[in-house]
Amino acid sequence: MKKITIRKADYRRKKRNFFDKAHDDNAPIQKSSAEEPEWMEEPILEEPAEIVVPDQEVRHTDLLETDEPVRIRRPNLSFLWLLLGLLLGIVLMSIFSMLFMKQRAEPAPAAASKTEHAIQLAKDDVVSIINTKKVSNLLDSSAVISPEKLGIGSGVIYKVTGKSAYIITNYHVINDAQVIEVTMTNHDKQIAKVVGSDKWADIAVLRIPKGKIKDSITFADSDAVVVGEPAIAIGSPLSPSFAGSVSQGIISGKNRSVPVDLDGDGSYDWEADVLQTDAAINPGNSGGALINDDGKLIGINTLKISIDNVEGINFAVPANEVKEIAGILEDKGEIKRPSLGVLLEDLSDLQIDAVRAQIALPDAVNKGVVITGFEDSSVAEAAGLMTKDVITKIDDTPVESLSQFRNLLYYGKKSGDNAVITYYRQGQQKTVQLKLK
Repeated sequence: MKKITIRKADYRRKKRNFFDKAHDDNAPIQKSSAEEPEWMEEPILEEPAEIVVPDQEVRHTDLLETDEPVRIRRPNLSFLWLLLGLLLGIVLMSIFSMLFMKQRAEPAPAAASKTEHAIQLAKDDVVSIINTKKVSNLLDSSAVISPEKLGIGSGVIYKVTGKSAYIITNYHVINDAQVIEVTMTNHDKQIAKVVGSDKWADIAVLRIPKGKIKDSITFADSDAVVVGEPAIAIGSPLSPSFAGSVSQGIISGKNRSVPVDLDGDGSYDWEADVLQTDAAINPGNSGGALINDDGKLIGINTLKISIDNVEGINFAVPANEVKEIAGILEDKGEIKRPSLGVLLEDLSDLQIDAVRAQIALPDAVNKGVVITGFEDSSVAEAAGLMTKDVITKIDDTPVESLSQFRNLLYYGKKSGDNAVITYYRQGQQKTVQLKLK
């Protein structure tokens, strides 16, 4: 049930209509200018009358005995919908603003640097190499207990064919190995076969099944390397656990001649022509890649100076030499170097005063190599050279040390070439021409 309030003006209008109709339903209403009868005066309601009705539609018959319907005017709610829409719009704008500001607050990922790109290009071409030998049971020589690791190093995939992949590493990494295990960056392991090696250049070439290997490293022109340009070393320092380790530096020097003790006897046997870098190289990095910021190979990491108070002096075999030697080793398995067929000692390693007394060496001569013996079928012995002769020149180039003598012979000459040897015997300078074996 609802209460309906009919105010005074409404009630007055409805009463008049009622009496007008009661007078004559069919006749038009005519108003007289005469004063209305007393009985037609409108009652005055001081307060609105409240009537309780059962539903929303009320008829005059319920109140004043009329059939005219009275409809209840509902309140206008459109402003509520407008308010609700406004609030919803504010909420949505707030959410959008928060998301937009968050997007702006989070910086976009930076583009890969040139160094990062270079590493990505080369890293899968660098592998770990484990040098092992089989350890036999002392009671049963035919029974193998387990392989013993002789060392660990790194290698670089430089060539891929239909069935095989070829790897460059250092000679000293695979020397004396009975089994050589290669581990790729995807952790696949392969047993490698030695294609060829050269201890003087400290380079070896290995071959493994191609497997999933798709590409190889690209060689740079190491002669075009500039001191100060970036250099990145990639390898497996210390153990395979650190495979793919990267260190960065610069090219510190070119065409360095570094004396090397190959047999560990404390005497230098060779002078390596190398690139110098301050990129960190540690045990296990040997045989790994030294690349430029284009991801191309500029050298094979080979050695470092590891003495007290010295840091950041490391060396790599230049890529041009590596490429040339690898091609020869692939083809022939070894590099045949010219030989005089002599056994030599560095003059500076001997007690110079005692030598001078024995061979009457002039005081002005303090550099060279002393012949201490001959090999079988020695061309030097056949040419008339003798023990205690001091060789001071090959052709017109002075010989200052044993390592430099070998460099002059091995890189400056070929088997079958002629050479003029200058030497001292009993205080007398002499020369002899011979054909290198």
